[in-house]
Amino acid sequence: MSLHKSYIALVLGSGGARGLAHIGVIKCLEENRIPIHFVVGTSIGAFIGGLFASGFDAGSMEEVVRTIDKFTMAKILIPKFSASGIVDNARVKKFIHKLIGEKRIEKLPIEFRAVSTDLITGEEVVFDKGLLVDAILASIAIPAMFQPVYNHGRYLVDGGLCNPLPISIAHQLQAQYSIAVNVSPKPERLRKRIQKKTNEKDTGKKNTQPLWLFNLLHARGYTISTDTFKVPSLGMKNKHKIYFPSALRVTLQSISISAHNLIAQHLKQSQPDVLITPRIEEYDMLEFYKGVEIIQCGYDAAKLVMPEIQSLL
Repeated sequence: MSLHKSYIALVLGSGGARGLAHIGVIKCLEENRIPIHFVVGTSIGAFIGGLFASGFDAGSMEEVVRTIDKFTMAKILIPKFSASGIVDNARVKKFIHKLIGEKRIEKLPIEFRAVSTDLITGEEVVFDKGLLVDAILASIAIPAMFQPVYNHGRYLVDGGLCNPLPISIAHQLQAQYSIAVNVSPKPERLRKRIQKKTNEKDTGKKNTQPLWLFNLLHARGYTISTDTFKVPSLGMKNKHKIYFPSALRVTLQSISISAHNLIAQHLKQSQPDVLITPRIEEYDMLEFYKGVEIIQCGYDAAKLVMPEIQSLL
């Protein structure tokens, strides 16, 4: 289906917790009365975009984010350790369903598309109908972390693997203008983190692993052994010891690298009318409990380009 030529499309990219910056962008658009008629999102962009398209304003989404602390994240991400993912998809789906219920994409107040990836073929899968919760879950299903989502005979995973900033979808549907938000920055932070950890080993400091999730669960009465999740360090006798990032961090960093490189290639072929790039490099993909700060980053970035957006109208 093609959109009316006067429509403005909002394109929200993948990036984990960094994607909470999308809320700040939406807040700025709302304050400046910029009409959005169509939303297309990948991964966290599909989640935030789906909420927005279903009727949530930026204020309502920010209130949800304010309720997310480390313990809330820990409960959602309690490991299940299935053969294909460590997170219980049912628990994540329940969290999303609590927000949006049984809303269907084809009946949303704002046109919406969510992008996922076919795990077997690598093809882009675009949701334009069906339950919104199913589309969001399929779009955010990070490989190895989430189980693939089985939908209509396909195994679906994170849309960021094929189209992390889906400007092309907006162009295919002939939106006259597109505003895109890129929350997949150049993946530099892990290098600094590895150097910091290695330095801590050299100076004899205690290695504080990112085990906050498991420590919190222990404090609240859950019985999960943290021994399984210790990050190994290798080194010969009297030699320099090396810090190795966790398997989860390696997976997330790999996805960040892939998304960043894919977006760079896609932007050569499909440019938005306005590209917003929040400064969210200092945040990890799972730091949802820092949502208020990340939202502000998105707001600040949108404010900088607001004259450019207003010129479209």
